Amino acid sequence: MQVAAQHALIERFERLREAGTTDMAAHSLRVPAAHYTDAGQAAREHVELFRRQPLLVALSPDLPAPGSYLTHEAADTSLLLVRDDDQRARAYINACRHRGARIAEGRGNRRSFSCPFHAWNFGRDGRLISRPNSCGGFDDTGDRFDALREVPCMEAGGMIFVLLEGDGIEARVQRLMGGVLEEIGGYGIANTVHFDGRGTERACNYKFIIDGFAEAYHINALHKDTIAPFYYCHPALTDAFGPVVRMIGVRSSIDREFAKPPEARRLLPHGTTQYLIPPNVVLTHQVDHIQLWQVYPVKGAADQCRIAFNLYWPAPMDAEAERKSQFNVDIIWKVTSEEDFPQSLAIHQNLASGAVPEIVFGRNEPALIHYHQQIAAAIGSDALREVG
Repeated sequence: MQVAAQHALIERFERLREAGTTDMAAHSLRVPAAHYTDAGQAAREHVELFRRQPLLVALSPDLPAPGSYLTHEAADTSLLLVRDDDQRARAYINACRHRGARIAEGRGNRRSFSCPFHAWNFGRDGRLISRPNSCGGFDDTGDRFDALREVPCMEAGGMIFVLLEGDGIEARVQRLMGGVLEEIGGYGIANTVHFDGRGTERACNYKFIIDGFAEAYHINALHKDTIAPFYYCHPALTDAFGPVVRMIGVRSSIDREFAKPPEARRLLPHGTTQYLIPPNVVLTHQVDHIQLWQVYPVKGAADQCRIAFNLYWPAPMDAEAERKSQFNVDIIWKVTSEEDFPQSLAIHQNLASGAVPEIVFGRNEPALIHYHQQIAAAIGSDALREVG
């Protein structure tokens, strides 16, 4: 983030704090329970959001060198992400062209990919290398089955996007991210190292998990015994960049900056800067590292989601960096798993029961409002209602 932008945000924070308020939306928003619980809406989201819009599936450090690979479950589609010999990030359907078996699991580095079923072998460029022991049995199939199925893939700002249906990924990524690509690129994500990650499935709509990152209002209550002493629950700083919304939760350590002359003040060391990237990603710059959160509906369902959290640390790693990274992974996963996620499940159950027909996002929750309005617009829903 540019120094001038940090100065402007610090000044805004100071004005809001003195006024005892926070960034506000123009109107509160009424959200029907069906926005989360309706199976028909979940099906529309699966098509319009998870298949026809770009998905942020990985970061550049997930593929650090030629031959690096990562498997990724993008909604209902298994992908094989590979850094080819020309340093290009590529995405293939993780399925052998013979009988559809998965040809890779996890992450690592390989010269080629061999199917575990019949040992068909494919190169980093997706092309078939060999069909051992096939006795010429596929000579009449032409070249149709001689390469892995490739899907559009684009790398920008340290992020790797794929498009499961359609083409024109560059234009689509620009529409999604254009207003914030340069800012995110300034974090030097490509110069970080993937440290570790966690994952789980929970019985709730995926949007409830994203909601937990979209406001600082809950910190003093829900996290009073863990992270609340380190944060202001307000002011929080919220800005929209097209479909993406940035919400900065400000740490109490910001107070040290006000002892400095204005030109020497910096925000990033004192903020949790979160980018909500529709439909299912929270990308976070947290003081000294990067976090990537991805939340997918399971089998397109409204009531089950799969959560993945990965942490990236600036290179090179040393013993102290590993200690700090491990501490952050452990504490972040503990707080979210034991405090945030249970709330998501309980809220989903209340709405799914029919006892709670709608909820409301207040004007002091502008990131929530923006995120859900983007979801609704993408699927052509007019069910959300501004109050007032």
